[in-house]
Amino acid sequence: MKREVSKRRQPYVRTAVYSFMTLSVAVIVALLMLVVLGYSFNEHDGKLEQGGLLQFATVPTGATVTLDEAKLGSNTNTKATVDTGNHSVIYNRIGYREWRKSIYIQPGQIGWLSYARLIPKDVTPKDVRTFANLTGALASPRHNYLLLHDVADQPMFNVANIQGDTVKYTDVVLPATSYTAPVFGKTQSFVADSWSRDENAVLIRHTYNDNQTEWLWLDRNSPEKSVNISATFGVNASRVSFGGGGNRLLFVQTDDIVRRVNLDDLTLSRPLISKAASFTVYDEKTIVYTTVANDKNQRTVGYAAVDIAEPQTIATYPADNQPLFADMGSYFNRRYIAIVHGTQLVVQTGTVPTPSQKADLKTYAKQTLPAGVVKLEMSHNSRFAVAQLSDGFATYDIELKKFDRTTWSSQPTAPRQLKWLDEYMLWTDYGGTLRFYEFDGANQQNIMPVTEGFDVSISPNDKYIYGVLKTDKGFELRRARLILE
Repeated sequence: MKREVSKRRQPYVRTAVYSFMTLSVAVIVALLMLVVLGYSFNEHDGKLEQGGLLQFATVPTGATVTLDEAKLGSNTNTKATVDTGNHSVIYNRIGYREWRKSIYIQPGQIGWLSYARLIPKDVTPKDVRTFANLTGALASPRHNYLLLHDVADQPMFNVANIQGDTVKYTDVVLPATSYTAPVFGKTQSFVADSWSRDENAVLIRHTYNDNQTEWLWLDRNSPEKSVNISATFGVNASRVSFGGGGNRLLFVQTDDIVRRVNLDDLTLSRPLISKAASFTVYDEKTIVYTTVANDKNQRTVGYAAVDIAEPQTIATYPADNQPLFADMGSYFNRRYIAIVHGTQLVVQTGTVPTPSQKADLKTYAKQTLPAGVVKLEMSHNSRFAVAQLSDGFATYDIELKKFDRTTWSSQPTAPRQLKWLDEYMLWTDYGGTLRFYEFDGANQQNIMPVTEGFDVSISPNDKYIYGVLKTDKGFELRRARLILE
């Protein structure tokens, strides 16, 4: 009798066991998913809350990490899950200066503190080469080269290759056929303006007959292939900029008209925009512009491209003599447009207008700036909208939705554009001292004495920092180790 009852209960027992096992697996998977998503139990209020993840990295690696006054068990590069809220982070490594930062983490957010550049406590520059005279030093965008110019009125340059432990030098001379010789008794000068992003070409501004200007395209590898842009295309350009990541496409501004030059087929495009006050380059086809006042006493911000028939207006402002700047970038496949009018910074994101489609732009951020904005740019990685001010800079961080204002520790003797050391750090040479500033103004560091007006560069392997210092011996190209042996 008992066996018969047992047989009847077996299906129910099996069902109960299987149901319990399935439920247990589901609960475990759910708990694991909550852990992966950063959820934890808050003992203070008895709630389940979603936190975030902090990623820690330094150059060089191997720094201890102190998170909210507790030292982690592993050194950089490492990571840690954290609660939502503000967190303090300290990096320390023997022989290097301490690095500090505070960061606010939103629920589910990954915070990247992976850009920290640790500076040795003792930075000792050494002379690499001394020049009797030096009028310019221009750093290439990928930090592989420094273009050095000895004498302003001579078309001879020296390319310093700083990729390895030994600096290699190559003389580059503009051929006489590539520029206009001044008439007898008149002066000339050559100034290196900018490198192409691929580092194979340099734009040179040549002033001759005292006050006439032409633009030259210098081929770093084959200087005999250099091109006189002004003469070849018949343009009297006030500004020339490389377009995109190559070196054969250029944007030129003549008076208030911007066109594109193609060095491969030697073509000059139709006017992309007229009445231009300023422009920035978005890619090899596209520029972002601001205009001068029109007949309605208005100024516009928009973009123009070689494959779009008409320029597209993004915003309109009254011609009220206030500063007006604009730039555009893409960050994680989203397009952002930053505009400064007066003291108001607006960052928008979404779809820009086209000839067949209206704009779908939404305001991402608004921020009041101090008076005295002189320039606006998106950073190289498009994470930051950076307004250059008369006494410093202001940064809006698109990723963290955070605004910071930084004042230079020493003021420049003459206005100069912002200089980036890498994707996250700026530098100045004001007061004869090389000083580093992170994008938010934190972790400012004095590095070494330099002479104002010459570019500095970090080597591609992050090992050395290069700069120029005028001494009683001449102009010294110096370098100091940033990564200790």
